Amino acid sequence: MNEATTRDPDLTRSRILQAGFELFVDKGFAAVSMRELAQRSGVTKSLIHHHFGTKEGLWDAVKEAAFSRYYEGQKDELEGADAPDSNLLRNGVIRYFRFLQENPQVVRLFTWMHLENDSTCSEMDAELVALGARRVREAQEAGLLRADVNPTHVVTIFIHACSQWFEVRPQHKNWEGIGSDDEYLEDFMKIFMDGLAPGAAGPETDSN
Repeated sequence: MNEATTRDPDLTRSRILQAGFELFVDKGFAAVSMRELAQRSGVTKSLIHHHFGTKEGLWDAVKEAAFSRYYEGQKDELEGADAPDSNLLRNGVIRYFRFLQENPQVVRLFTWMHLENDSTCSEMDAELVALGARRVREAQEAGLLRADVNPTHVVTIFIHACSQWFEVRPQHKNWEGIGSDDEYLEDFMKIFMDGLAPGAAGPETDSN
């Protein structure tokens, strides 16, 4: 164990977080042992328990640290808006797509969460979805976006479209005609934003 690490609680916590991130990205939550975490971080298992309580506590902290790289900038933009603006939605899609594009290890971490049926939703995640949906609703009420769709579904759709593009890349990368990241993003933005334009709502259907 590194002597300097034991004398610096912040450094110790940082080393454990980094070790947890690397191991969870590589193997998922279930396959990682406390012994491996201790060996990778260069500390004792008791220090891991001291800083994070349990392996689950470290898992939650790793997810939060990974997502915070996106969270801070997106939250600032959404909270800083002083008037309804459909560009907030456009910017949010692009920001999330670029975040995933630039952080493939975070994409892999998210994939493990899905594979292991991790249904936990961090406060940051829930906060951003709620805040984003509120901004979409304001744009709808101002006539900037079509009003006949659930604003939370609007946010959910772009999250899934961005996440799935990167998570299933091994499956679609060799499909005939598949484009680059930028080409996909450009086409998605056309479909998504045009579909949300105020005049995009189709005629009501007669169910009788």
